[in-house]
Amino acid sequence: MDILAFALSAGLAQIFTNIDNLAALLGLSLVMGPWRSILAYMLAQGLILTAAMGVALGANQVQFGSAGLLGLIPLFLGMRGVWQQFGSAENSAEQGFSGRTSLVMTTVLFLSLSLDSFAVMTPLLVESSPVYRGAALMGALMAVVLLGAIGLVFTKTARPTGSWISKFERLAPYVMICAGLYVLLDSGTDGL
Repeated sequence: MDILAFALSAGLAQIFTNIDNLAALLGLSLVMGPWRSILAYMLAQGLILTAAMGVALGANQVQFGSAGLLGLIPLFLGMRGVWQQFGSAENSAEQGFSGRTSLVMTTVLFLSLSLDSFAVMTPLLVESSPVYRGAALMGALMAVVLLGAIGLVFTKTARPTGSWISKFERLAPYVMICAGLYVLLDSGTDGL
């Protein structure tokens, strides 16, 4: 049961740090068509999760004394996000994308929006034992597929999304702070 709960928490972390990607996916899908944007989104998320797992496996081989200190990265980025939410007005400048935007450029856009996911998933995977690491990766992959499916459904129905996306996006810094604190604490999911 604890492995399932850990997978669910990793999936939720992936969702909350990808709300900005979902908003971009919805906008780009209407301009570029759903399949190219969803493919770019999935490719970017696959690269981010692969890189996070690569760092986790590499850190596991290096055997640093305090891998838990990697929790400082999402903690810092989360606090920075909270500071930006309260310190400055929302910047609503939209970037224009033509229908000819390439798959590579769109993937790079999604990669740039996914650094918070990388910052959360990397220390989470580094600090976890192999069983929990696999569960976290599966939870994150299921979240990626879920968000891609949501993007596809919304583009097929072409209904306006309203302000609920921006409300969920505001939660991402808090999720990063929680993930950072979790990694800094010793827990039952830590590797031996």
